Amino acid sequence: MRKVIKGSFLFDSIEGKFVADPVVFIEDDQIIDLQYGEVDIARTDQVIDLMGYTLLPGMIDAHDHLSLSPQLENHPALMNDPDPLLMLRAIENMKIDLKKGITTSRCLGDKNFIDIYIKDAVDQGVIAGPRIITCTRGIKATHAHGSVGTVFNGKEEIRKAARENLLRGAQFLKLFMTDTIRTSEFMPYYMTREEVRVVVEEAAQVGKKVAAHSIGGEGLTICIEEGMEVIEHAYFASDQQIEAMKENNHWVVLTPSIFFNDERWSTVPVSVAEGFRRNREEVLERHQAILRSGVKFAVGTDATHGQLDEDIIFLVNIGGDPVAVLQGVTINAAKVSDFEDQIGSVEIGKKADIVALKGNLSEDITLIKNIEWVMKNGEIKVENNIAYF
Repeated sequence: MRKVIKGSFLFDSIEGKFVADPVVFIEDDQIIDLQYGEVDIARTDQVIDLMGYTLLPGMIDAHDHLSLSPQLENHPALMNDPDPLLMLRAIENMKIDLKKGITTSRCLGDKNFIDIYIKDAVDQGVIAGPRIITCTRGIKATHAHGSVGTVFNGKEEIRKAARENLLRGAQFLKLFMTDTIRTSEFMPYYMTREEVRVVVEEAAQVGKKVAAHSIGGEGLTICIEEGMEVIEHAYFASDQQIEAMKENNHWVVLTPSIFFNDERWSTVPVSVAEGFRRNREEVLERHQAILRSGVKFAVGTDATHGQLDEDIIFLVNIGGDPVAVLQGVTINAAKVSDFEDQIGSVEIGKKADIVALKGNLSEDITLIKNIEWVMKNGEIKVENNIAYF
C-alpha cells in the first residue's frame, strides 16, 4: 500500500523555496512521486493528512557525537567511562535526536568504534535513531584537544589509524588540529603538515572526504592548503582564511551551540564555562562573517542532542538567510556527508525522510521548535510529538 502525505507547505531544499499544497507519494522507504494541488489519489492509498503543516526533508545534524552527553554534569570527563556505559548513553541520545526531527546524524568520532556498533544496530532495527554517517575514531595527537578523540602520533601511526578506520567502515576521516577555545593570540596546532597530508592521501585513495576540527590560526591555514574538504567549527577563521575556503570550494560546518547555548555551559566546571564566555564576542562576529561570505556551510549541534532547532534559530537571528540555514541542515548537510543522492530533499527516488510542523515555517523560523511528526525510511517514528519506539 502506498502512503500519501498531504501538507500545506513544503520546503524545497534544492530550489531554496517554500511551495504550497505538496502531495508526496511513498512506497516502502522511497519517495515515488511528488505533486502539488489537487491530485488523484487511489482508494487503496493510505492518506496522511498534514494540512496546516509545513513539510521538510528529515533534518541532518552535520556534526554530532553519539555518546557525548552535554546534559550530564561535567560531560567531557564522562567520555572516559567504560564503553558499555557510553553505548547506553548513545542509545538514549539517538532517541532524543530522532524525536526532534533529526533523521540522519553525521558523527565526528566516538571511542573504540562505538559509533559503528550504534550504526549497525540502527540499520538492523535493533534500536531507534537517525541513520549514522561516521568517521569512526577521530585522530588526534597525544597533547591535543578532544575528549572524543583517539591518540595516534607520527606519520606512519596516523596512516595505519586512517586505514583501520576505513576498514571498520569510516565514511570519511576526521582529525583534531586545534583547540576549541583560544587563551591567547597564538592558537596552537597539534599535527604537522606532513601528518595532515597523510590523512588527506589515505582518504583520497578511496574517494572519501577529510574533516578537520580546526578553529583558526596556522592550523587552519595548513588544513586549507593541504586540501581538507570540510572544516569543522572555524570559530576564529580570519577574513583571509574565509576567502581561501570559499575560493577552494571547502565546506564549513557551523556549530554555534557550544558557545551560545547556555544549557551547554551549565554542566561544565565554571572555569571551563568562563573560557567560552571570554571568546563569545569574537566567535559571534566570525559566525556572521562566514554567513556573509558565501562559503558553503552546513550546521551541527556538536552533540547538544535534540537542540538543532536552537542552532537554526540562532543563525537566523544573527543574520543568516533562513533558506540557507535550512539548507544547512538538509541538502547541504547531505552534500557534506556525500549522501545527497539519498537524503536532504523531498524528491522522487530519495529516502522517505520527512518531518512536519504546525504552521507556515516561511513566516516564522521559530516554528522549527515545534516538530510534531517524523518519518524515517517511510516509517512514522513520531506523531503529534508521540514517539513510536
